[in-house]
Amino acid sequence: MIVADTSTYPTSPMWHYTSLAKPRATGEQRHLTVALPPCPHHYHNHLSLTTSVLTIARLTPLLLASVWLLVAGAMGTVVEERYGHWLKLAEGDERMRAQPPEVFLRRREAAAQSIAVEVLVDALTVQILADGLQVLRQHNVSTKITPTNYTTGHRGVHVAALHPSHAFLTLSAYFRTWQPRAAKGLRDTLASLQPGSLVVLAAPGDWTLFLDQKTSDFLMEFLQGWWVGDVCLGEMWVAVATVGGKLWAEVATSMRTLSNKNSSPLHLTVQVPRRPSGVAAECEERTDTKKIKFCEEYEGYGDWCGCPGLSLSPDLAPPMDVKEQIPIVIVTARHQFKVLRQIRQLWSQAGGSVTPILLSVDGNQKEALDFAQVVGLPAVFHNNPAPPGSNIRINEHIKFSIFQAFKHFSSADKVIVLEDDLILAPDFIRYFHQTAPLLDADDTIFCINAYNYNSFTPFAMDTSRLYREDILPAYGWMVNRRWAQEILPLWPKHSHAVDWDWYLRGMIQSSSGRDIVTPEVSRTKHDGNGGVHVTGWEQGGYFDRRALNSNPQAVVNISYLTSEVYERFLQQELSTATLLQITTHPCVKQYIPQTKVGSFLIYYYGQTEKDDLLSYFTLVGCFGGYEKGRMEHHHLMHTIGYYGNAVYLVACPGSAYCTVKAEDYPRLVYTASLKDVEQTRRHIDDIMQHVHVPNIKRRVPPFEPLEEFAMENYIFINTTFTYREITS
Repeated sequence: MIVADTSTYPTSPMWHYTSLAKPRATGEQRHLTVALPPCPHHYHNHLSLTTSVLTIARLTPLLLASVWLLVAGAMGTVVEERYGHWLKLAEGDERMRAQPPEVFLRRREAAAQSIAVEVLVDALTVQILADGLQVLRQHNVSTKITPTNYTTGHRGVHVAALHPSHAFLTLSAYFRTWQPRAAKGLRDTLASLQPGSLVVLAAPGDWTLFLDQKTSDFLMEFLQGWWVGDVCLGEMWVAVATVGGKLWAEVATSMRTLSNKNSSPLHLTVQVPRRPSGVAAECEERTDTKKIKFCEEYEGYGDWCGCPGLSLSPDLAPPMDVKEQIPIVIVTARHQFKVLRQIRQLWSQAGGSVTPILLSVDGNQKEALDFAQVVGLPAVFHNNPAPPGSNIRINEHIKFSIFQAFKHFSSADKVIVLEDDLILAPDFIRYFHQTAPLLDADDTIFCINAYNYNSFTPFAMDTSRLYREDILPAYGWMVNRRWAQEILPLWPKHSHAVDWDWYLRGMIQSSSGRDIVTPEVSRTKHDGNGGVHVTGWEQGGYFDRRALNSNPQAVVNISYLTSEVYERFLQQELSTATLLQITTHPCVKQYIPQTKVGSFLIYYYGQTEKDDLLSYFTLVGCFGGYEKGRMEHHHLMHTIGYYGNAVYLVACPGSAYCTVKAEDYPRLVYTASLKDVEQTRRHIDDIMQHVHVPNIKRRVPPFEPLEEFAMENYIFINTTFTYREITS
């Protein structure tokens, strides 16, 4: 029996499919109950069924199957047409649309009129949350530095810049203000933030040790705060502010007595008014949409992101005639604001318009990709397998950068390798174009350096003078394609935890008798804030004191730099130089005038580069050189620029240029005594103490409650540090 009932009709189209079932035979009689939807008038031609009950006895299986197909076909047509009509209606229903996750976030932000900022600081951890999401966290396990002393790696000032509407991280930086020089980096970074940006500063432990008065005053003005200048050693401090606007919170812990330990942890929660979404600093003069979007997402780019923002184009560079095109590959990771500084320097000096630039980025950095697109530069990204922060990772990335540079600039014969943390002289490009012919003329030249470790002010003055030295490729250097084809296959393997530059010097450069050409006055200057490889002590005590050429029209003399000509030049120099016999300590007696006179020659006792008796150390420390370095030599003869004079320090008997007879050693060859060595050390300490001036404030019991409330119950401890005290 088949029963068709059209008295009811469910609303869901799925009902049609779930209600239909094939008839099942039972004995001689088979029954099927079918519930049909109401039939609109336009369906009557397809199916004519009345509402009466039809009884068909003893239907054959063939008839049942035919009826089933008829009913199912009619039902399918109804379902498809009604479902299609429903889809059209749903398209206009906002409730039925899928939404990206950002929509929910923006709705939540619109509902919340403030950003919840939470900061936790203790001796081991710094954690910053915005709207419940962690934007910064650093945790360090204490490291044992002496049998009784421990230190933590995250001490200093942590800076987090947040978007004022959406609270995402736009900049993260860390400054080791317990070392010299880091305070300058802190000032520069805060000064580069855009007005309206939300900034969080978190400082644990001994962050005030080298927070100089200039930085303290800057923070007071920048934050419009109260307590940053009164925090003592070992106390925690946190501030939350809008750049160019309000200080929303400033908190600090305070120890009640003099102690060498850190204070208790600090936990801050503050609600900061949220800038309405879509509202930004108006600037009708900014029309570059890519740059506007970039500056909305990233911080630290200073006036380039300002209003109207500085123009940046190679077309602004002064013209310069070149014989060949020498590209620059900038080796970088995440410091694109430093890359911006270099690009501005390159595109504002002669030759900038004819010097192609490639960015070689260590890792997949979205900021670097966005930056390259805004400034219109090509970029390659290195999927570096080495662990972050390891020397192996640096080795791999330098190799990758050189390979990619010659691959990208397939017609170039030479490439300049430039690290992103360097300040460039105004003749940086001109210098390399002047020295490029040396790589063509002499295979014994390993590369051309822009940097000289012995180039200190005010001693190094002669911008035209170049040396050949057995030194490291460093801080801006140029190689040719032939060099890359030879050296890259010999690069230290991934399993070798060595520094690539020292490896090349020991395994290839020195053994093959090749030299590096270096200037007396450097064309680059390292600009660090105290990191893993260059500490704040080294940056402030040495790198900041080194000379940097300021003459954009400087001309270098390359006429004597090829191998054979250089040897003849040195023989002439040494034969006419004034021989100095050191009888009084060189830090006490003025042996060389501070005006340009000529060349001077000093023999000192030394058998190898190790300088076992520290005679070279004693001399160079008094003549304004790098007393910590001994590799800046040519066959164990060091050359120091001293107020326009060339000072030749020749090791005897180790150097080939030592012509002193054995019987004349006591009279002509200087050998440092222990007393001499110590006197030079004290001389260097005096120099460093003017660079490394600590700010040691210790909390003491207050005389009255008001003094403690104002955090003025502290004393200054008058002491100084020397670099050798820190490293010994």
